Amino acid sequence: MDKKYTYVIVGGGPASRILNRYLRLYVPSATTILLRDEERIVNHCGTPYIVEGIIPWKKGLIKEEIVTNFDTEIIVDKVIGGDPEKKYVLTESGKRFYYEKLIFATGTDQVIPPIKGSDLEGILKVRKTKDLLVSIDFLNSVKDVVVLGGGYIGVEFAQSLKNMGKNVTIVELLPHIFGNNYDEKFTEKLEEEIENLGINLITGKKAVEFTGKGRVEGVLLDDGSIIKADAVLSAVGVKPNIEYADSFGLEYNRNGLIVDEFFRTNVKDIYAIGDCIDTISFITKKSVPGKLGSNAGMMARILGLQQAGLDIKYEGVINVVVTKVGNLYFGAAGLTEKNCDSFGIEYEKAEATSTTIYANMPHVKDVYVKILYEKGSLKIIGGELLGYTNIAGFVEVLGEMIRHGENIFDVVTMHYSSHPEMTPKTSHPYFAFCSEKILKKIIEDRR
Repeated sequence: MDKKYTYVIVGGGPASRILNRYLRLYVPSATTILLRDEERIVNHCGTPYIVEGIIPWKKGLIKEEIVTNFDTEIIVDKVIGGDPEKKYVLTESGKRFYYEKLIFATGTDQVIPPIKGSDLEGILKVRKTKDLLVSIDFLNSVKDVVVLGGGYIGVEFAQSLKNMGKNVTIVELLPHIFGNNYDEKFTEKLEEEIENLGINLITGKKAVEFTGKGRVEGVLLDDGSIIKADAVLSAVGVKPNIEYADSFGLEYNRNGLIVDEFFRTNVKDIYAIGDCIDTISFITKKSVPGKLGSNAGMMARILGLQQAGLDIKYEGVINVVVTKVGNLYFGAAGLTEKNCDSFGIEYEKAEATSTTIYANMPHVKDVYVKILYEKGSLKIIGGELLGYTNIAGFVEVLGEMIRHGENIFDVVTMHYSSHPEMTPKTSHPYFAFCSEKILKKIIEDRR
């Protein structure tokens, strides 16, 4: 008789690994098995550094022991369908795995624009391990590379390729990088930094054709210009891996599987987490982009605790993001002004320029800070930071303040650390200093 597992987890990324650990730690009586369609899994966030050679290939691969040390077997076999009534999944090799609860964490794959020449040799992807291997081998022997897309992954790969001595051009359809979503003052500074690195940045132009015979030789833009390219790295976006959805009768949209606050799909005992689901905003409860490893990890921890019996709900994503261009760091959390405008949310904007360390210290540099407060409630709904210092911790704090519904008074009365070599001076902590002008207006209005 076929063995039945308490949990069958489908996927190999961070969501599946973290979830498996939580299930084995907090539901110790459960039996688990992990099914995935890749022989080995690479650390997606580290792929630019793997291509560049900073991270050796073996260290870029996720250790199997992260899963197997918890007595969970890994089966490399693609799930193509199943039967939700008989409660089994069917794999490409024809095997059936029976479950009490089935969890999909199948992630995403990169999109290659469906334009003429998309089948030419040298149109590259890096999401799946097999694609990454092909790309590494191909990129070692070329000089001119076009990165199609100016999102986080495109910008990070462009820097690694430049460090490898390539002639690199980023082509971005929108007017600014990072989805044209953030403060233009911030993105323009980041774009300047990109160009200072020697990377050619083209924005507001659309790729309409990959040119060449058998192998890519250039990228034709909608203005008629052609960018020379021995290789093209596609970073225009991702699509959820949910080819199995119809077989199980799962509801989905273009962004992924639809789940509730307990990650339940519309089919009994089938759950989904990570990049393969349609992410909703924590603030608006509307569908938003949110395909981030950090979000996947958060979802996995919540589902693991839910399965352990804790009453914790998934309330959406805040999209706490950080990146680095040259030595310039950028981070954001929550909604942007453009998000607010599209959702019809009225807001108050707080802005200020602080410093990396005490202003009288040598090597001090500016840090630009912006916070958005919801009009009326004055709750924090978003913010951005930019500067020549690691701002990741501040962005995470900002995300938590959004999650806990804190307002402008919480911001200016919160506890800050202070040290001449590590923080701005005591009168200029980022969030409080940023909020002073709005606070002054509030007090004057109340008088």
